[in-house]
Amino acid sequence: MNVFSLKYRDTRPILEVVLHDPAPADSAPGALGPVHDLTGSTAWTLHIYLSDGSALSRSMTLIGAPTDGTLRYAWTESDWDVDNPAGFLTVSPPLPLRPGIREHLMEVEVLGAAGVRMTFPNGGDSITQAYDVLRIWEDLGQS
Repeated sequence: MNVFSLKYRDTRPILEVVLHDPAPADSAPGALGPVHDLTGSTAWTLHIYLSDGSALSRSMTLIGAPTDGTLRYAWTESDWDVDNPAGFLTVSPPLPLRPGIREHLMEVEVLGAAGVRMTFPNGGDSITQAYDVLRIWEDLGQS
């Protein structure tokens, strides 16, 4: 599980992820598998399941060579717009956070050749291995 943090209404830092295939069965706990080769893939989508039960999706961009398995999403002002019909981001609930319940969960969907679909992260049997986490902190300087 990767944890990404962002302040309310910020458009930086850019979200960048390296996708990994599941680790072999005999790997140490928490081990990452090999980098996923994105060659031949046609679409990459970030899905965020917000702690209030709503969800939103955003298109991602391939960074570098497909064999690097790296995708990027640059946050935009419209991500915070409550009138955005595609959904908007909200501040995470206050501490203490409980993984998977009090945080926003994220995953990346990759569409490959012939309609093959794969979702990342995908290497575990618990919520901390099945999703990345987005924490959006309140910005004290913005009302």
